[in-house]
Amino acid sequence: MRELALHQITMMDGGPEGLVRFAAEMRLRRVCLFTASPRHAGGSNMFPVVDADNAGSFKKFLRDHHVSIINAEYFPIMPDCDVSEYTGALELAADLGATRAVTHIHETSIIRAEDQLAKLCALATSLGMEVGLEFTGFAKGCDSLIAAKAWHDRMGQANLKIAIDALHLFRTGGALEQMEALDPEMIGYAQICDGPDFRLSDDYIAEAMNRQIPGDGIFPLKEFVTLLGDHVDIDIEVPHTGGISPKAWATRAVHASQSLLQ
Repeated sequence: MRELALHQITMMDGGPEGLVRFAAEMRLRRVCLFTASPRHAGGSNMFPVVDADNAGSFKKFLRDHHVSIINAEYFPIMPDCDVSEYTGALELAADLGATRAVTHIHETSIIRAEDQLAKLCALATSLGMEVGLEFTGFAKGCDSLIAAKAWHDRMGQANLKIAIDALHLFRTGGALEQMEALDPEMIGYAQICDGPDFRLSDDYIAEAMNRQIPGDGIFPLKEFVTLLGDHVDIDIEVPHTGGISPKAWATRAVHASQSLLQ
């Protein structure tokens, strides 16, 4: 069976250490976590972030639990931000062994977005990392799989790969046929979750934080996974929505995802 990674927002309890500890308990060897986070209006982090001051002990914690990091977040291309501001968080991610930095393109100026994405790819290259370009309906600079492919072709960067999240694919009007038409090597990683319908939307942030566990909705996830090459990292991204404990929720998500891959 293919290896799965566990995303931090599937298991928020206990922060990065709690994520790693739980992944090891579930015999998962890969995680996706934050070395930089989006911020609430008041300035606080939306998601748990690895503390740079404790990087050494966290690296040992990862080793002791036989867990590695595939994706580090969150490094978006924004109108009011230069990607050089992410240097410290990217260096931390690389030091922890992350193989990929995740980005969205919110900048709608093509010229500026191209400049910033090129800088991010160069920074990541210098650190031995890929850049995962994730399209979403609420990142207007890259809001569909078609747009992500156009950016991939435009940039011509060897370390730039497309990320396909099942929710974002179906909420932005994407289809499995579009995935099938891609060169499989363009795709770097994918995220699995489920949803109740195929409703097209450009405003689904609330839904993005209230996803369904694989198998509980109607997304064609078996077909989705079948279209992913063996090199593609797959992570479980199903935020806890209450009702049961975070650990019970994450356990359900892991077991359901493993069943899907079988």
